[in-house]
Amino acid sequence: MPPAGARNYLRWRRSIDEHLELRRLTWDEYGMFNWLCTKADPRTGTLRTSWPTLAEQTTLSANHVGKLCRGLKQKGYIAFAEHRGRRGSLVELTIDKFPLADGTYVALARRARRTPAEVSAEFPAEVLAEVPAELDAQKSTTTGTSPSGRER
Repeated sequence: MPPAGARNYLRWRRSIDEHLELRRLTWDEYGMFNWLCTKADPRTGTLRTSWPTLAEQTTLSANHVGKLCRGLKQKGYIAFAEHRGRRGSLVELTIDKFPLADGTYVALARRARRTPAEVSAEFPAEVLAEVPAELDAQKSTTTGTSPSGRER
């Protein structure tokens, strides 16, 4: 017999560590994203909450929770309707690429503007390896903005 709660788990993307290493996510944003995924409905990938509720759950201030969630929204990890001036009101968050209970994933509409990390992922590794070598050949050893003509 399996232990209690054995079927109540969250599938987690291991590739999220790359987002931290590339500094696409801060540790605080990662922690908030993790908490939102943990609290989200496994059938819909959504969470209906408020900044004060999240603040109470995470021991952060409501202002900091709002800042982290806005950062996650701007970076495309979550989506929610704008609700300016209503700090205590409920907000429904949707988590991008959230693994649903039926085996599918949530897919938020993509923005027109893309980050360098998203663009570079489309190129084969061989092309990416050649780019730094080409840049090194073109790069000047000193610049006028560096102190004392220091090499970069």
